[in-house]
Amino acid sequence: MTPDNPFLKALLAEPEDDTLRLAMVDWLDENDQPARAEFVRVQIELARGVPDRERLRYLESRQRDLLMAHDAEWVLPLAKVLGCKPGQWGGWVFRRGFVEYFNLPATVINKHGAKLAQLTPVRELFLRPCTAGSIVALCRNRLWVRSVTHLYLPVTGLNNEAAEALMACPSLTALRFLRYSENTMSAGARKRFNRRFPFAVVDS
Repeated sequence: MTPDNPFLKALLAEPEDDTLRLAMVDWLDENDQPARAEFVRVQIELARGVPDRERLRYLESRQRDLLMAHDAEWVLPLAKVLGCKPGQWGGWVFRRGFVEYFNLPATVINKHGAKLAQLTPVRELFLRPCTAGSIVALCRNRLWVRSVTHLYLPVTGLNNEAAEALMACPSLTALRFLRYSENTMSAGARKRFNRRFPFAVVDS
């Protein structure tokens, strides 16, 4: 699916809307991609919760089988952006039918994040390794991070500069979870940081 696909553009603009994902299911079925259509349906149903155990086992089995059969094909555009070799894991996880979670070095995300965000809803970032400088770079003119809801920053010594960059970043409007490691912020900066991100969690 190319970046100019209108269904993909709509999904990237409203990644929370499952009706857009289900509309894309119809498009996939109509364009000879029944396996991907089924995978999106399966993951959406799983994400909504499945109380029936037999149904749950079936869906989990189908999810696994579809991924085993088609994962390399479905992630190929992302792998090309990241420069991954065929079959090489790129640090991604599918959510509701699309790759939403990335576990990658911060330098890689800073280099390729904008291109990834044109191909899939980038919702969760686990940046490891990560430095205070790379956090500043992430926040500088990064409009594509507006879709990010979860941010994991295992950085030792989150300093004032990085904290200020996060607080000032106008694109982190969807963020609702932030985890970071031991910080070196001043007391004043820490107080303002906690007001800006009341949901932030510090690793013990």
